[in-house]
Amino acid sequence: MIIRSLIILIFSFVFTQHFEVTINQTGESHLIILQNSITGLDIDDEVGVFDANGVLYTVDAGESPEYGEILVGAGIWTGEQLNISAIMAVDLSDFGGPVLGGAVDGNLVVIKVFDVSAGEEVETDPTFTSGGEFGDLFTVAPDLGLENT
Repeated sequence: MIIRSLIILIFSFVFTQHFEVTINQTGESHLIILQNSITGLDIDDEVGVFDANGVLYTVDAGESPEYGEILVGAGIWTGEQLNISAIMAVDLSDFGGPVLGGAVDGNLVVIKVFDVSAGEEVETDPTFTSGGEFGDLFTVAPDLGLENT
């Protein structure tokens, strides 16, 4: 019994991700393309896409949404191009419906990295060759402004 509990604990620790998207899909998304030219990332580093002022959670009709930093997409770096589909907020309040949580059109795309080997979250200063705001056709980042570690 002790061995089984230890195995479950180790297994859950090994496969736990730092960036875990907890909001529901809304049917609207924004494509973030991280090109394979990015340096400073190691295989298995995690990449999180955030909106610093997105809709934090779904609210029912007539309720006001709360805004703040929200994780809207995530992926694991493999050394190849990484495509992340970020969840967009949807406002159905004009039709008596809810406001669904996610990124808001016109807000800046924020990218953070979890350096798995160091066990720490790292801020980025990305370069965008296309897009850079949620609601653009898509966003392409050839560089995240990370130093090689």
